[in-house]
Parts: sequence; C-alpha cells; structure tokens
Amino acid sequence: MTSQPLYNIPRGSILQLDGRELTVSDREESGYAVECKETGECFTLSLERVETAIRNRDCEVIKPAAVEKRKALLEYTGGLECVEQLSEDDQRIVQARLALVIAQDELRAEGVKLTQRSMNKSGTHRRLLLSRAEEIAPGHNFLGTRRGGKLASGFDVPQGRTLASYRDVYHRFEQNPVVLADRDRMKGRREPRLCEWQERFIDYVLNRWHDPRQPKLASVFRLATKVFHRSPREMAQEINFPSITTVRTRAKAISDVVAVLGRGGTRHGTNTKGAGSTDVRALAFGEKFEWDQCLLSIFTSGDGVVRAEVINPKEAPQELADNEIRRCWLHVILDVATREVLGWIISETADADHSKALLRMATRDKTKEKVRYGCKQDPAPPVRLGLALADNGTATRNAEVYASQLGMGMTVMTARAYQPMDKQFVERLFGTTQWDVLNFQPGYTGSRPGELTGYDPKASAELSHDQLYGTITRYFVDEYPFRPHRGTGMFGATPRQKREEALRRYGPIEAPSQRSRCLHLGEKVQATTTSEGVRAFNIPFNSTALQNLAAGTEKEVTVHLDPDDLREVYVTAEGVKEVAKTRLSMTIFKDQSLEEAIEIMENATASNPSLRVLHEENLSEAMQRRATESGFFPDSRDPLSYQKIEQLRRRADKLHQVEARPPAYIGATAAPGQLMSRGRTSGVVPARPAGAAPFKPPSPSTPPRASAPPPQSAGPTDVAPEKGSTSAPGPDDIKTMTFGPIKDSKL
Repeated sequence: MTSQPLYNIPRGSILQLDGRELTVSDREESGYAVECKETGECFTLSLERVETAIRNRDCEVIKPAAVEKRKALLEYTGGLECVEQLSEDDQRIVQARLALVIAQDELRAEGVKLTQRSMNKSGTHRRLLLSRAEEIAPGHNFLGTRRGGKLASGFDVPQGRTLASYRDVYHRFEQNPVVLADRDRMKGRREPRLCEWQERFIDYVLNRWHDPRQPKLASVFRLATKVFHRSPREMAQEINFPSITTVRTRAKAISDVVAVLGRGGTRHGTNTKGAGSTDVRALAFGEKFEWDQCLLSIFTSGDGVVRAEVINPKEAPQELADNEIRRCWLHVILDVATREVLGWIISETADADHSKALLRMATRDKTKEKVRYGCKQDPAPPVRLGLALADNGTATRNAEVYASQLGMGMTVMTARAYQPMDKQFVERLFGTTQWDVLNFQPGYTGSRPGELTGYDPKASAELSHDQLYGTITRYFVDEYPFRPHRGTGMFGATPRQKREEALRRYGPIEAPSQRSRCLHLGEKVQATTTSEGVRAFNIPFNSTALQNLAAGTEKEVTVHLDPDDLREVYVTAEGVKEVAKTRLSMTIFKDQSLEEAIEIMENATASNPSLRVLHEENLSEAMQRRATESGFFPDSRDPLSYQKIEQLRRRADKLHQVEARPPAYIGATAAPGQLMSRGRTSGVVPARPAGAAPFKPPSPSTPPRASAPPPQSAGPTDVAPEKGSTSAPGPDDIKTMTFGPIKDSKL
C-alpha cells in the first residue's frame, strides 16, 4: 500500500537537509528521488525521513517557482537578498524610496490617479505624494523645509518616471525592499578584459606566491614572465603580460584564510583563522579539565648577572641553580566548568614526572603554597578529576601518565595535533598570564624572537625561579579567580562565583583518594625490609602490617610514596595479595614534602669546608691515639712487623705435604696377636707379597724348639735368607727366635 504524502513537494524543489541542497527529480512510491548538487550523487529519501525532518524544522523546502524568483532577484540585485547586506547609507536611501512607494500605493487606494507626469516636479500630485511620504518617514525631509532658519538637507526625490519604476520593481519582486537600492556597482563592462592566457598567467603567479617560504609578489611576477609559456596564437592575441597592479588587485581579492593557509602553513592558519566553539563543555566542578605546558616568555636568574662556565653534562645537576639564567616551563591544569586553576608548577623540562606532579597538586590541598607565598585568598580545593583532555605533547602522551590517569579512575581524551581549539580554555590562560603577569617583569622576552628590539632580556633577568613561581601563585590564587570571565558559558561571572554556582546546582564535589594517589601518582622505590621496617629515600617507615608481610625475613618490596605527604606509604611485594599500609616512623618529617625532607638531610650533611677540615683533623688525631694505646699495632719500622705472614705461609706449606704410600715389601712383621707376646716364641715373620697363601700361625700345642743364639748379622726383627735363594722364605722356613728378659726401659 502506497502511503499518501503529507506535504506538497513538487518535482524540481530543493530540499536543504543535513547541510546539503538536494534537488527533487521525481516522486516515487518509496519516497523522493533526489540529486545532490555538490557531489552529483543520486539516491532516494523516504517519506517518513523527509516529513520528520520538516516537523523538526531540520528541512527547508524551496519550490521551483521560488527558485526561479530567487534566481531572478539575485541577478537583478547582483547577489543581494536582504536590506541588511547594504551599507548604512544605502539602507537610508532604500527607506526613503520605500516611503515614496508606500505613499503611491496609499494614494492609488484612495482613488488618486497618479501618473508619471503628475508626479514630476511641476505635477499636480507631487506635493501630495511628498507630504504623504513625509508622514510615513518623517526623518528624511522630503519637502526640504527650513529648520531653525536653515534649509535642512533632505532626500533628493527623482522625477515621476523614476518613482513609477520604483513601484513596479518593488511589486514585481514580491515587495522586497532590496530592489530599491542603487545598482551602480553593476555598471561597467561585464565581460572579461583579459585574454584567456593572461588569466592563466595571473593564476600561475598567485599559485607561486602562495608558498610557505613567503616570496615577494613583485619578484614572483618578474621571474614568472621569463618562464611562462605562450603559443604563437596567444602572442598574436595580446603580446603584453598583465600589469603588476592587476595581479596585486587579484591577490587582494583572495580570502585572508586562503592567503594565511597558503603562505603561513596549515598549522599557523588553523591557529589564527580557525573557527571557534561556543559549546558548554562541562557543568560540574571537576567534571572535565584541560592541562598543557608552555615555555614562559621570561628569563629567570638568581641575581641577574650573566655567567658562563664549562660543565660536564654527565656531572651537571638536574636541579635549577640559583644563578642559572634560563626559561622555565609552566604546567597548568584548568577546570573547564568554572575556569578555576587546579594546579600549576614550573620546571626546567616538560616530562612525565612533572605531569604527575601537576595531577597530584590538583588532587591535594594547596595551603602550603598560600602560606609560603603570602596569598590572601584560599586556592581551589582538592577534587577527584573526571575527564582529562590534553594534547599530543610528550609530557602527557606517554604510558606512565596514561597508566596513572586510568588508575585514578579518569577518562583520558587526547586532542588532535596542532589543533589548539580542541583545548581552547587552557590555551587562552597562557596568553592571559603572559600579558597580565610576565609582560611587567624583568627578563620578559616578548611573544616571538626579536620582538623587543631595544631590550635585552638576559641581561635584565632579576627574578629567581622561586620568585617567579610566587608571582604566578599569587596571580592564580588572589587575582584570576575574582576577575569577570567572558568565556563561553561564563557570561561575565568570576571563576569563584561559577564554582559556588556549580556546587549549589550540581552538588558537592568528589573527594580524592589518598590511597590512589600513592599507588598511581606517587613515586615507586625498590627497598628491602628489615626489623626496623623499610627505607625509601633514606626515610624510615614501619607498621605491623609491614612486619607481617616480611614475616621476619628480608624481603624485596616496592614502596609507593606520595611526595606531597610522607605520613603514609603503601608497600607491595611480589606474590603477596595484601597492600601493607605503612606509617612514617621519623616524626620530624611528618609535615614535610619529599623535596623538603631531602633538603633537610642535605643541609644536615653539608657544612663549611674549612670547618669540615678542622673536624677531620681532630678525628684523625683521636683515632691515632686510640690505636697507639691499644698495643694492637706494633711499630711499622720494626722488621718483625712484616714476618708474621711469611711464618704462616711456611706453616701452611707443611700442612700441604702428603705422605707417600709404603712399598709392597717392608721389614719383618709379627703375626696377629703376637706383637706384645713375651713368650719364647715370637710370631715375627717376614712380609709376603700380595696374592700369597695366608699366614698360618703355629699351634699353641706345638712344643717349642730349643733356643739358639740369634745370628750376628741380623737385627732383632730381621730374618736373613739363605745365600743364593731367589724366593721369599715360606712358612716352613721360619726360624724360631727368642728374646731375653727386658730389664731396662726402652723409652
């Protein structure tokens, strides 16, 4: 079943839908067949889609008759559709002519027969017509009456023929007053004055002129005349090139946006000519924030005296020296809903560490900065941050910062490269800070190199880094929150007033988490547990939870420390699920930050060099006296003081000697059990070679033989073999030997 259309949209109508002009080519069963003018694309729009857009006032329908009338109007007026497109003088002329046309209509309606002759200067109806026009528009003085003895300047009323033409044109174009304006701008020659190749030459010069190297137009024109190719036919048409004046006129007619993009580059064109945004990006305090870094246009120094020295990059400290002249980076984080500055720091570089420090400052109390730099008002309170918007700079686009933001529960949003309008609020703050604060300080460098031709910023640098930070702190706390703000959605309210309104309408702010700050925004230190706890940056921490985690052993742990608050840290260990909350055990650091605590320890170890030498002499003298009185150290001039090691070495050599294994044949031995026998028979037998039959001792029942004196050539334990014997004596050849009684001790 075909649905009946609700609105009358004839063929040839133009639908202005979704920012495009669509021409209706036919009415189909499923909808309207349309063609896009810009792309030439043809497709079908359903009835429901078109009618819904018309109801929601998202679609404008221009019928064919209106299209033709508009085309005729633009052709007659030279592209003008309404009176507001004219200048003020032209608008005043149109108002006077419109009064004359209305006066003619009213007189004709009353029965007055107006003709061109009767409306001339000598006509019968002219004064009547001018009097009626004076009543309609009294400010134009159609009659030229005298005022104060002087003839007032009035409108120069033309003759009746021209007045009649005004009325005809006015009604022919459906009573549009713009057709009553003068068309002097359309006078002159309408066809082009230049040849085709001359127009091409102008385009060639202008295209070469739109280059990022920004050449001069005159130089481009002169060189282009030498290289531009013309055919003989083109030279026959016109031998001369267009003049430089004609080229300059065409160059001035080009849009400024096109010129900036062509000669300044896309990045510069976007920054200077890019369209702004009037969208209200956030409503609640802390809902969305923008942050960025900027190299400040000011030199800071300790005393303003320029010094130069040769330094080793490997040994040079990373901290800013008091007398070092340099430009610093300003890191700022800004709340979008209220324009309150949540955090600000200065640093020598733009890196991830300072980005995390900026996030920590936004989520902590800033009373220390208020007291230290003498602020009168209260700074912005700490808040739990929501949506984070930053650019593609290395200080914010890195894994460490992204991990910290996601760990804190933030939503990370990255702006486009070279698109400052994506985070226009914080970008605008840098410009305001420069012109309100830095421009009046010594050492100001200007917006660009070489801007201050008569001022030397380095030689004029007087502010130290801390003084500059104090000046910026007082500006962000005491001045900026109380100034009327004209930004989008502020409507002239101050940032502090906007914050109070946001709290009243959208409720209290979310409180930040100290545990999340330590774990995700703090510093991580690898340490080893002891019975006294754990040390991070040489600062002791201890708790019962930490001792339970260590279980009486030395364990490698990771200490998560908040550099702004040393009272509590969190300790994690590999393989342990619990996160041990540990407290500061050295109470003198309770109210200090990490930087202040390290500075205290450095000051404690640093001293006067001459006083340090005196202390070292006293210490050396006392140690020498104690060593001498102990008697442990002999006189170093005595040779005996150097012989102990040599004696110990000789004793060690003796301990290293190993006894040789005894040979296979040794002296006569005694039988087992007969070594201490005192009987007449002794079991002394010579040794046997390996593998011989086991020795069989004599039976105790065998009567002993008669004793014989021992031979003279043999010892008491030696048995002499017979002369010429080639084998060891066997068991049957053993001679029985006896010893006399022992009368004297052998010992």
